[in-house]
Amino acid sequence: MLQLLYDNYEKHQLKKFMQADDITYLKQAIANSRKSKEQGNFPAGAIVVNDGKILASEISSPYPGLFHADSKAVTQAFKNAGVLTGATLYIGLESCLMCIGVAYWSGLRRIVYAVPKTKVSGSYYETPQDTNKLLQTFNEKLETTHITELEQEALKVIKEWEKQHES
Repeated sequence: MLQLLYDNYEKHQLKKFMQADDITYLKQAIANSRKSKEQGNFPAGAIVVNDGKILASEISSPYPGLFHADSKAVTQAFKNAGVLTGATLYIGLESCLMCIGVAYWSGLRRIVYAVPKTKVSGSYYETPQDTNKLLQTFNEKLETTHITELEQEALKVIKEWEKQHES
């Protein structure tokens, strides 16, 4: 019984520690989103972290660029470190299916984001539908974590970009 209590305490402490790291790294991804917006690109930024080391940090490509910030960051991290087992992708805006596929095939199994796709225009994605059910069918589990504490900060950058691009 004591071992069970101790194990649960350890898991709780680890989760609190991961949450603090997640917030720190996600703030860096949001800063990349802001940088991307300032350069006139879509306001998405991403970083890939493994064992406390940033393997890649990217912003969106100029339109019409093929790769989004998350695909670029994962591709660069893969070039730098090889298979991304144990790595985490941090992105301001929930990843699209293309970027999830790139992350999955790189070996990455954890994505942390601030803004869910349901909070922005459905035209930013292949489909406005929730794709989490599709992720549950993958051969290997892909964990996605929404950090609500940073949602408004990241959403503000997207709204500023949308205002700049109103017709």
